[in-house]
Amino acid sequence: MARVIIWGGTGLTGGELLRLLAGQEAMELVAVTSRRRAGQPLWTVHPHLRPDYPDLLFTAPDEAEGVAADLAFLALPHGSSFPVARRCLDRGLKVVDLSADFRLRDRSLRESWYGPGGAPQELVERAVYGLAELHRRELGQADLASGVGCNATALNLALFPLARAGLLETVRAECRVGSSEGGATPSEGGHHPFRSRALRIIEPFRHRHMAETLQELDLDASRLTMTVTAVEMVRGIQMAAHIGLSKRVVEADLWKLYRQAFKGEFFLHLTPARPAHLRFPDPRLVLGSNRALVGFALADDGRRLLVVSAIDNLVKGAAGSALQAANIMMGLDERQGLDLRPAYPA
Repeated sequence: MARVIIWGGTGLTGGELLRLLAGQEAMELVAVTSRRRAGQPLWTVHPHLRPDYPDLLFTAPDEAEGVAADLAFLALPHGSSFPVARRCLDRGLKVVDLSADFRLRDRSLRESWYGPGGAPQELVERAVYGLAELHRRELGQADLASGVGCNATALNLALFPLARAGLLETVRAECRVGSSEGGATPSEGGHHPFRSRALRIIEPFRHRHMAETLQELDLDASRLTMTVTAVEMVRGIQMAAHIGLSKRVVEADLWKLYRQAFKGEFFLHLTPARPAHLRFPDPRLVLGSNRALVGFALADDGRRLLVVSAIDNLVKGAAGSALQAANIMMGLDERQGLDLRPAYPA
């Protein structure tokens, strides 16, 4: 059984990791760190998990350095993960990071989106981007996996079949996101009285997660825009991408392309063309699960395409993809701990 440490267990992604690990029978949770909550029971922060962890206490980070383990999840703020990752790797642990510290391989791209500094380049180059559907083989040989941006995941899973076929000419993506994307710490714009029942555009053209799509789908920035809009949800992302195709296609060829790309993927599913109300996926159909739904419609001219995806941002967009990557890195069935059915209606 793999011994697991979670660094930073009080946030939303840390809590989601705890929920998933409670169902992962091949992993044993040996420590969860929190500087401010050290010595307190986990359930004081995550009360829904009290039956799963009735006696486990938060551990101070300094004490966790001496805890024997095989695998570390880092659910820490951006810029805080890479020193911990280095120490864990030096101790022989495999590391799955959930921050942005290792997501972007190119230094200039990373600095243009996140500013100067950050993780040393040798660590960045050692990391594998942690989306199993795109990097399953590399993850099997890796000891360090990067986190994935939730909006980037919704976009990458929806568009990678088109990118591989050379069909993407232009992409205008809109991500409609729930409040949990903002994290556990309230912000002025995210405070419930001001956010609830509002439609607020957070980013009009560029979002940091867009950089991951440029990298993973090998796109030029001039061909992609990403708008992020806050909507009345707690969990979930609906991503709608208006695409200009590089050549005229027929819809039957798109169905064939997507079915082939999704073949054998446990968590990727196409929505049906009929009935019409199910053609474009609703995030409520995936909440609490590691699933991604994708639907599309082609315009009559054969050159304009609408592709829509839906994921749970805390699962497939964060903790679920992290556990999936960790399972592969540890030589386990990647579905372990992730065989979760959505709760519907939600």
